[in-house]
Amino acid sequence: MDESELVKRCQGGDRQAFEELIRRYYGYVSGFLLKTTADRALAEDLTQETFLKMIRGIEGFDPRGRAAFGTWLISIAKNTCIDALRRNRLRLEEMDARMPADEEGPSDEIERKLRYEGLLDEIRRLPPEQGLAIRMKYVEEMTLAEIAETFGVAPKTIKSRIHEGMGKLRKRLKGRREEES
Repeated sequence: MDESELVKRCQGGDRQAFEELIRRYYGYVSGFLLKTTADRALAEDLTQETFLKMIRGIEGFDPRGRAAFGTWLISIAKNTCIDALRRNRLRLEEMDARMPADEEGPSDEIERKLRYEGLLDEIRRLPPEQGLAIRMKYVEEMTLAEIAETFGVAPKTIKSRIHEGMGKLRKRLKGRREEES
């Protein structure tokens, strides 16, 4: 059965059609959320919440409209994730493994970790759209096109979000360094 027929059956309250749509898209949504959050438990919770929102909102989806069902569903997942970031001010995943090892002493390592943690704190304070875009670009090493597809916006919008977020980070970090001096 094709996707638009499944959606129409869901809109009519067909439980089996809902189960089939969820089965088809579960991996896609959970993979997106896992890559976005880098937290397996959180991604699972957000996946469940996304599908609950899909079930509640399926009446509003137009199978003949411009957006494909998968695009509509990922936009629900993205908004669910952003809402969770706003609600909880989630702590970013520790990224010590990405930090280069060196031959410096313990005090140098402690200082570097403190600077790194300060940077993570500042990223968390950015608006979620900017902080998440920066994290996807520099931590997940995604391209602008990949990030844009994830958010459902143009790559130039992502470039702008990253640019604005990085500007805010520079100002905040400069202010921190001046306070410490």
